[in-house]
Amino acid sequence: MPARQEIERFWDFSVRTYRMSGVPDACLSLQNDYGADVNMLLYCCWIGTYVGEFDGELFARANDFSVTWAGHVVAPLRSARTWMKHTGCGMDPVPTESCMALRDDIKSVEFAAEKIQQEVLQSLLSIEGARDAVPDQVLQDVMANLHRYAEFVGLDLRDDSRQKLSVIIAAALPRQTSV
Repeated sequence: MPARQEIERFWDFSVRTYRMSGVPDACLSLQNDYGADVNMLLYCCWIGTYVGEFDGELFARANDFSVTWAGHVVAPLRSARTWMKHTGCGMDPVPTESCMALRDDIKSVEFAAEKIQQEVLQSLLSIEGARDAVPDQVLQDVMANLHRYAEFVGLDLRDDSRQKLSVIIAAALPRQTSV
């Protein structure tokens, strides 16, 4: 019988996964090119790892919250920070150093907003202990969750986006031998 695994907090799971080679580029590409929410991509992996395949209600609640929170809080902060980096802090007469310091502050607030999003997403379900760890089933559930999310955001699962998802899956499930 497989060993029961402990549940890693969603935030810790995300930080660990995001720090793996290739993951930031894959996540940001899916975000910038296809409109995917990085937190939801990671949530699909976390749910698949510790709970299983999404049920319809949890998926709907997670997406409803994330679309609203990201749209009203995270995305505007990201937009301001990105604009400042590429345009705003180079505008005359804006002092570059002051502008870049403000940009760093905005980046910190954006990071805090994403952490709140993840805390709320984790709170949407109450689980005492993770399911038994069966690697093949975990991989299937993570892939099913990501496929469901890809359909939700209209992500075309062609080679480019599929490869990016594979990078995320491999990082989220380091004990898996193949993706």
